[in-house]
Amino acid sequence: DHLEGLLERVEIEVMSSPGDLEAIRKAITSGYFPICARLQRNGSYTTMKHPQTVHIHPSSGLAQVLPRWVVYH
Repeated sequence: DHLEGLLERVEIEVMSSPGDLEAIRKAITSGYFPICARLQRNGSYTTMKHPQTVHIHPSSGLAQVLPRWVVYH
């Protein structure tokens, strides 16, 4: 509901894309932009809203994968 409200507010068409994983990833990353971090060339991440350098904990399953973007909590 929150994401749908944001899309309507900025006049972006709300549509379903169940098989398009890239569109789903983009929607989640856009909707949760304040709590996203982007991978840097040195393997660390930089948070978006208040730029800080952060790292994925070594015990995390993501530590071996290093995705380009992460949404954290």
